[in-house]
Order: sequence, then C-alpha cells, then structure tokens
Amino acid sequence: MKCLVSLLRYGLFGGEEPEGLPADDGGWSVLFDLARRQAVSALVYDAILKLPAGLRPPRKVLFRFLSMAQTVEADNRRREKALADFAALCGESVGVPLTVVKGSSLARRYEEPLHRECGDNDLLTGADTERIAALVESAGIDVDRKDPRHITFAFKSVTFECHTCLLYHNDDPLWHRGDNILVPNLYALPAEEEAFFLAKHCEHHAVFFHNPVRLRTLIDWCLLLGSEGFDYDAFDRLKRGTDVEVFADLMTLYCQRLLGAPMRDGLGYLESKQLGANDFERLYMQCPERHPNALVRVVRRSGKYLRFSRQYRVIYGQSMFRRFYLKNLGIAVRQHL
Repeated sequence: MKCLVSLLRYGLFGGEEPEGLPADDGGWSVLFDLARRQAVSALVYDAILKLPAGLRPPRKVLFRFLSMAQTVEADNRRREKALADFAALCGESVGVPLTVVKGSSLARRYEEPLHRECGDNDLLTGADTERIAALVESAGIDVDRKDPRHITFAFKSVTFECHTCLLYHNDDPLWHRGDNILVPNLYALPAEEEAFFLAKHCEHHAVFFHNPVRLRTLIDWCLLLGSEGFDYDAFDRLKRGTDVEVFADLMTLYCQRLLGAPMRDGLGYLESKQLGANDFERLYMQCPERHPNALVRVVRRSGKYLRFSRQYRVIYGQSMFRRFYLKNLGIAVRQHL
C-alpha cells in the first residue's frame, strides 16, 4: 500500500519521486491488483507515465495498466453518454432538471476525468423521483422501488439511481443546485454540499457496513476540498452538530498526511482532543472483510468498539454500542412489525 500511495501522491499532488518501487514483474503485479481493489488503476497508470523511463515497470506490466486505463475510459464514455441522453430525455419530456452526485460530478475535478473510476449514475431527483419513474416505465424499462431512498433502473445498459433523499436517517439538509456540468439539463451540488454528502456517504459505509474507505474516496476528498473557491466556513456550518462534524476534519487531516494535498489549516483542535491521522486509519481504513458468520462479525465489531472507545466518544459524543447497535436494533424491530 505504501508504494501505491507514493505513486498516487507523486502523480496527482506533485509529491517527491517515489522510492521503493517494485523490482520485478511479480511486485508490479501485486501493485496492479491492489490498485484495482482501490479503484485507482487508471490514476496509477497516469503516475507511471510521469516516472523517469528507468523507474517504469516492464513493458508487459505497463500494457496491463494501459489496458485497464482504456477499459475505465470506455466505461466512463458509455456511462456519461447515457447520463447526457437521460438528462435530455427528462428535460424534454417532463421538464425536470437533474442533479448528479458522485460520479461525473467528482470526476470533473480530475486532470483526466475519464480516469476516475465510476460505477452507476446517482442522481438527486427529490420530489420529482416518481415522475421520472413513470417516464422510465413508459419506455418499457423496469423500475426497482425496494429501497425507500431511491429508485433503480437500467437506461442504455447503465445503472441509474434516482434519489428522493441522499442521506440515511431522514436528515437531509436543503440541497441546492450548483454548477451546470457542461451537459444540458444536468447540474452538480455546490461543492460544500457535495463534500457534506461525500463525508456522510463514506462514514456510513465504513461504520454501518464496515467497508474500509478506499483510496479513490480519499483522492475525491482532496480534489473536492482543494478546488478553487471551496468555502470552508460554509462547509463547517453545514456539518456542525452532525455525526460527521469531527469525522470530516479527521479525514482531511489524514488526507493531508497521506497524500500531501494542501487543503486547510485550523485542524489543531483535533490534537487537543487527542485525535490524530493514525486514528482515522485505524477506525475507518482497517476493516476486515465481512465474515459470513454473524456472531464473528459481532465479536469483531464489539472488540473494535471497546479498543477505541475513547476515540469514538470524541468523534460521535456517544459510545459506538449505543450509536450502532441501538439504532440497528430499532430498524430491525420496525422491519418486522
């Protein structure tokens, strides 16, 4: 992981020339597999091309990175074409402007937007969600409504999620329409609101699904908070009093240390709370793969909550046993009533 981070820091943020690069095909293959798991393969390829010729991998390995970068580009072109066509359809047929979250919105901040790996197209459609569902169904496309937060469907072989709400506990703020992202009828959230959603999204998946925060998300965070005109005061007001108030700043501190991306000052208060970048790594990056046995999962999770109980209390103002188990127990009871 250290070598992968060093390459990304070098390629994206002007870090020093990486040391300790793999010396043989086997080492480069390990790095290739790790980059795929972290969803940064094309970004690593870009970084490799910036290396002096003598530090680049053998031609065979470089071709693997090139092939993966081309695959990422092709997938993104197909996804973005479907997104543009769907935005045009919604504008022409029902007069509904679309707001894209994650995906294309974050990718536009990259030097090479097509090299930011994306999955489906996530849209904030709010009160217009059912109108869009009716439009999609009128075209003979099946709409999945199982999740109360969003509908899901495939348009031109690309998965779309249209969200009535973005957050998970009926605690959405009032979202606003930000910049047009070059495609007619398609907008992004203001950068500060997008950062709030991104923090909420990755914190939720790290805590409630025990999924480690990936390098792609950390790079998204660096580029978003480091974007021109980002209003830190507005962002601080938005997250104040929420469960990501401290989490977001701790992630920023970690990104600054890991990737060397200059993002913001004023995080000294974390040290006064005895929180550091290492705490973010231990709490949100070091998550074992989901075990098939529920009892094992409970034991692992409980052990972590006990080991880092002080840090969790500082971040959330309560123990993780109360925050996680009581909340999930309530959800389970409501589902079976």
